[in-house]
Amino acid sequence: MKITSKLLLLFSILLMSCSTSKNNTYLVGTYTENKSQGINIIDFNEASKVISLQKVVNEIENPSFVITNKAKTIVVAVEETASTIGGKVTSFSYDSKSSTFKKINSQFTLGDHPCTVAFSSNEKFVLVGNYSGGNLSVFPIDATGKLSEANQTITFQGKSSNAQRQEKPHVHCIVFHPTDNKIAVADLGRDAIDVIPFDEKAPLFLIENKIISTKVPAGSGPRHLIFNSKGNRLYATFELTNEVAIFDYSDDKLQLLKTLSLTKIPTQNGSAAEVRLSDDEQFLYASVRGNDNQLVVIQLNDGKNAKVIQSISTGTSPRNFIISNNQKSILVANQFSNSIIVFDRNKKTGLLTPTSSESELTINQPVYFYPF
Repeated sequence: MKITSKLLLLFSILLMSCSTSKNNTYLVGTYTENKSQGINIIDFNEASKVISLQKVVNEIENPSFVITNKAKTIVVAVEETASTIGGKVTSFSYDSKSSTFKKINSQFTLGDHPCTVAFSSNEKFVLVGNYSGGNLSVFPIDATGKLSEANQTITFQGKSSNAQRQEKPHVHCIVFHPTDNKIAVADLGRDAIDVIPFDEKAPLFLIENKIISTKVPAGSGPRHLIFNSKGNRLYATFELTNEVAIFDYSDDKLQLLKTLSLTKIPTQNGSAAEVRLSDDEQFLYASVRGNDNQLVVIQLNDGKNAKVIQSISTGTSPRNFIISNNQKSILVANQFSNSIIVFDRNKKTGLLTPTSSESELTINQPVYFYPF
């Protein structure tokens, strides 16, 4: 009887563990059309592939990009808007026991249309990139989630060859290096990727006089970035030419190793968007909007021998997407289809296959996922 009881207890624990691991929760950034819309909180069941809407944090305008602190107690979102003093960055507290959000405060970003946001490693600063403003602002944030006014703003200068899209700087992405005290910033307007060191103990977080700027091919339009876990590779989407670029990163320098076309027809006014890396770092995924509306799968090999192995249709305007915790699914946010859809992912081959229409959720203009 004792052995049986122990076995039953162990079986129950295993069942609970498996059940918990099947659920992925995400914050979904959106564009809004009324006050009832905002940040969506969704659950994704890895076994059934069903997506369910849990909550909407409303009365926030265009919360396109949203993040949390490590403890998941503070949520920060940009409000992708414009004014005489820029868009906004807004913070919320989250109580997991009651599953409730409470707005803390907002600050103006000092640049129009903020479209990227990140916590510093020690979570004492929030960094915001302003697309139309062409600048980068740093906001001190305290342990309760209260944002102070920006104490540092770096304004970039320059333009590039595409007169319609690159008439001035357009900051589009901020990522932290996994081991070094540096950030990488993609500037679509200047055709530049800037590596900026930081000092978390200094009054000003970013060390502006030590920026190292790497120019990419004219007219490329770098949009989104991701480092590998070692930090010696950087992957970027080139929005305007519908390409993915692979860079070597060493000694504070970026060296372009290879570019791969994401579409069959070359273009100078493309719409490549997000880039993601599988956990085993063998496969890279990129989304393309516009006329193509697809996800592209890249087998990385050693980088120099990377190749496209699949293109698969999505909904209209696939902006952001995310790979599930078990690496067996990809959720895609289709902005103009107002939908989130799911693809099955083969972990060994990296290839994708569509799931049933039951694995679809209607959300107004979803554009970003963040694990919650």
